[in-house]
Amino acid sequence: MGSGGLIVMDETSCMVDVARYFLAFLQDESCGKCVPCREGVGRMLEILTDICQGRGKPGDIDLLREVAQVTSDGSLCALGGSAPNPVLSTLRYFAEEFRAHVEDHRCPAKVCKALITFRILPDKCTGCTACARKCPKNVISGERKKVHTIDQSGCIKCGACFDACKFEAVEVA
Repeated sequence: MGSGGLIVMDETSCMVDVARYFLAFLQDESCGKCVPCREGVGRMLEILTDICQGRGKPGDIDLLREVAQVTSDGSLCALGGSAPNPVLSTLRYFAEEFRAHVEDHRCPAKVCKALITFRILPDKCTGCTACARKCPKNVISGERKKVHTIDQSGCIKCGACFDACKFEAVEVA
């Protein structure tokens, strides 16, 4: 950003989280002297964080667009004037990802931890116990050579079970 760099992303990148990431960077870079930049970037970051953490509400997308426009129009420096660009660009080209986060409470890229769930597929689980052995919270249960299950209430969504399974029996939904 701002250095002539190029960032390559694929379908495994959550564009809502990408916009949030850039705003977190820009908030740290802002001098904070002008109100539109200081408050606008902070408010956009709050909204995006809420959306990524599954707390998105109807109206957040419109509010985000409005705050971005006010920040861009009212800021006194180039940073504040261009800070909303990651938000406006992702809203323009990836609106369906924002809607999925807010309306369906799911992350299509399966990046936002609050919006994903790890499940063991009974038809693929061989009961090898690899997932259970790798789980740092010991929330995977099942006997050897029997189908295992994940206790969702204790799952921290670290992905260790997904990485450990050689049979593609752990699904990220």
